[in-house]
Amino acid sequence: MVKFGAGPDFAAQCPQTAPLDGYRAWIEADGPVPDELAKRAAALGADTTLPIGATESYPIPGVTALMRVETHAWGRDDKGNLVQGCFRAVGIYVPELVAAGAGLNVPSSSRLETTIQVLTAASLIIGIGASVVAWRCKQKRKKAA
Repeated sequence: MVKFGAGPDFAAQCPQTAPLDGYRAWIEADGPVPDELAKRAAALGADTTLPIGATESYPIPGVTALMRVETHAWGRDDKGNLVQGCFRAVGIYVPELVAAGAGLNVPSSSRLETTIQVLTAASLIIGIGASVVAWRCKQKRKKAA
């Protein structure tokens, strides 16, 4: 049974996580982890009903990231400093085919939100327009009958 906590004793018993076949860890050179992905990873890490090793895929523009619940022999304290120990965490991975450090060019949350809003508005306008045309055609058929 893995025991979680800070300190060298916890770090010494913390199991190492094997790499995922076909994936590599998200690195700083890939750019910042999108907010939505970071929030989902935090939620997975906090869900203690999920076993160590549980995975979930997360599509982002151009690639599908993979999140895995795992143990880390390091973590950050409340001041942001690295500390030894054994911590329940979530690793974020991208396919090996994505060149390390090339940058994933993931749009910022605000750009992504704007794109979603524009597409939603366009979709609504097209749907309303099609409904109006269909309704008018129906009305013309009623008058003709």
